[in-house]
Amino acid sequence: MRFSFKAVAAAALIALPSAAQAQVDTTVPLNVVSNPFPTNGTGYPASGRAGGFLADFTIDFPLKAATFDNYLVWCIDPNRGISVPGGPYAYSAYESYDFAANTMLGGANGHDLTVGDMKRIVGLVSDLHTNWASYSELARVQRQGSIWALFRGETPVLSNLAEASLSGWYVLYNGQNQTFVTYVPEPSSAALVLTGIAAFMMIASKRRRRV
Repeated sequence: MRFSFKAVAAAALIALPSAAQAQVDTTVPLNVVSNPFPTNGTGYPASGRAGGFLADFTIDFPLKAATFDNYLVWCIDPNRGISVPGGPYAYSAYESYDFAANTMLGGANGHDLTVGDMKRIVGLVSDLHTNWASYSELARVQRQGSIWALFRGETPVLSNLAEASLSGWYVLYNGQNQTFVTYVPEPSSAALVLTGIAAFMMIASKRRRRV
């Protein structure tokens, strides 16, 4: 029997568990370490607990768990709070696309966040973090205020906001404390695919030698 590389690769991919689920992990203990990117938001009362935080947390991904220490998480929710330092807080982790597509999740005002809103939020968070040092305080609060406005379904102070890719972005949410968005590298399925391919190729090689 002949074995093709394409057939082997397809078989290995089919064997992988699907990662397309709304809730990735329902038990994410999170400890807030510090608030190195503090900023208020235009249109919202000064809270002193906003912007980017460093936190310790672990997410049980479908393939394996991943632990993140002193890792950046960004506040996208103006109506809920946390202590700095503080925790552990009990969160659930969601893929950002699935979080936005789920009608049961969102801001404290009951707004049903859209996927387009989430894409703009991620674009603002990435831009704000990347250009933090070069932005004025006004530019920071305008962007943070726009993030919060989008999460609440309100008109952001900044217009013509670009939509960013949601790939790799996750939401940490519990409906009680600040909702965070973070970019985390999920343990890659590539290694599992290659392992499966190698196993299939070894079996195929043995069968050819027996013929």
